[in-house]
Amino acid sequence: MDQLASALLSYPPGANLDSYVDDQDYDRDTRIHVHKLSKILKEHNADLVAHGPELLGLLNPAVNSLSYLAVLHILIIPGIAASVPRDLVLDKLVLFLVKFDARQCRYARSHLQDVFLAAGSGQYLPPSAAVEALSTAILRLDPTGSLLTSTHILLAKLAYDTNNIEPALQVIDKNIVFFPGMANYGEPRYLGDLSLPPPAYLTRETGLTGTLKFTSVLEYDLLRGMMYCSRRDWAKAYDAFERVVTYPTREGATSKIMIEAYKKWVLVSLLFKGKLIEPQSYTGAAANKLYGSVAKPYTAAAVLFATDNAQALKSEVDKNTQIWQEDGNTGLVQEVLAHYQKWRVLGLQHIYSKVSLSEIRQQTTSAETGKELEKDEDVEMLIQNMIISGMLSGVVEKNDDGTKFLTFLSPFTQLSEQDFAKELAITALRLKQLHPVFKTTKERLGSSKEYIKHVIKEEKRTEKNELDPTLAFDAQVDDEDLMGGVVATG
Repeated sequence: MDQLASALLSYPPGANLDSYVDDQDYDRDTRIHVHKLSKILKEHNADLVAHGPELLGLLNPAVNSLSYLAVLHILIIPGIAASVPRDLVLDKLVLFLVKFDARQCRYARSHLQDVFLAAGSGQYLPPSAAVEALSTAILRLDPTGSLLTSTHILLAKLAYDTNNIEPALQVIDKNIVFFPGMANYGEPRYLGDLSLPPPAYLTRETGLTGTLKFTSVLEYDLLRGMMYCSRRDWAKAYDAFERVVTYPTREGATSKIMIEAYKKWVLVSLLFKGKLIEPQSYTGAAANKLYGSVAKPYTAAAVLFATDNAQALKSEVDKNTQIWQEDGNTGLVQEVLAHYQKWRVLGLQHIYSKVSLSEIRQQTTSAETGKELEKDEDVEMLIQNMIISGMLSGVVEKNDDGTKFLTFLSPFTQLSEQDFAKELAITALRLKQLHPVFKTTKERLGSSKEYIKHVIKEEKRTEKNELDPTLAFDAQVDDEDLMGGVVATG
C-alpha cells in the first residue's frame, strides 16, 4: 500500500503543476509516469482494487490527475468492483470529472474516454449529475468547445433523453468548427504544449475521442435542434437544423437524419421567421429535390401559414395528424398553429403604429380554432405573452375612455452608455475566443494542397488581375475535397 501510494504520488514532483515551464521536460516526465502507471496496473491490479478507496483519498484529482484516473479506471471499468463502496467511488468519479488537470490528461489515452463513457452511460450517476459533470469535463479538455468529440454525442443523447438540457447548454451552445481526423494535423511534437489547437491533441490517435462517422455529426446537430425546441429557442433550433439540412454529401446521398431535420426546420422556420425559408444555395441539389418530395405535407402547411386563411391551415394540419405523430412533430405543429395569429399581429406594425385590441381581434384569426378570439381580454393575453417572450416590442395602454390599444415600439432602442460598454466588452471577449480558432483555420488552409495550387495559379495571373487570391478559392474545391478534411469515417 505504502509503495503504491508513493509511486502514485511521485508525479508531478513536489505536487506542483507549475514546476514545468519547458514543454520538452513536461512531455518527457509525463510519459515516464504514464509508463510507470501502465506497469503498476499490470502488476498490482488486485492491490489497487483492495486499496483503491484509500488511494483515491490520498490523491488530489486536480494535481495527481493521471494517477487518480488510473485507480478510478480500475475500480469502475468494466463495472464497479464488488468490494468497493458504490457511493464513495461515484463521488470520486464526479470529483475527478470536474477537477482533473487537462494538460496531464492529454496523455491519458483511452482511459479518459472510458471514464467519460461510464459517466454518460446512465448506469452509474443520476442523469442530472452526469450531464453537468460531463459538460464540465468536455470544456476542461477543450475550453473553446470548438471540436466535436464522441463525448459530445454521448452528452447530447443523455441530456435530451433525460430532459436535463440546462447544464448541457454550456457545451451545445459552442460553435463546432473542427472534427476528429481533419487533414493537415500530424502528431504534435509535445502533447502537453498548451498552445496546441484542439485538432492537434483531440484525435483518435491520442485516444481522447472515438471515431465519428458523418451520421454522428448529423445526429449531434439534430439533437441540439430538438433541445433548443424544448426550450422554445427557435433561433438556435433553426441554425442547428439548418446545419443538418445543408450538410455536404458525396454523390448526392441524403440520409434519413437530414430528411427528419428538414421537416423540423420547415416548422421552426415558421416559428422563427414567420414564413417558409428556402434552403441555402450551397444545399446539395439532390438533397433539395428529395426534401421537396418527401416533405410535401410540411411545405403545404407552410404555404398556408403565409396566408390569411387560418381555417385552411387548421384543416391541413388536422388532415395530416397521423403524419405529425409518426414523425414526432405533433408538438412543433401545435406551436405553429399557436404562432399563426402572433405573426398576423406582428404584421399589423407595418400598417399601424397604434391599434386597438378590438381591431386586432377583428383583423386576426386563431389557427388553433379557425375563428376570431372571443374577447379583447384574450387578445391582451396573447399580446402580453408575445411581449414577455421577446417576440413583440410594444406596450398595451388604455385611453381615457377605457379603450385598450397596442403601441408598437421600435426594436432598436438606444442603449445607455453603461449597456453599450457592456455590449462592447462581450463582443471583445467573443473576438478573443475566436482568435485561436481563426489562427488554426488559417494555418490549416495555408497547408492545404488545393489552396497552394490555387495560389500558384493566381500568382501567374498577377499581372492581369490584382484580386485577392482567396476570394475564389471555395468555388474551386470540389465536393469530395470538402468532405475529405471534415469527417473521420474510420
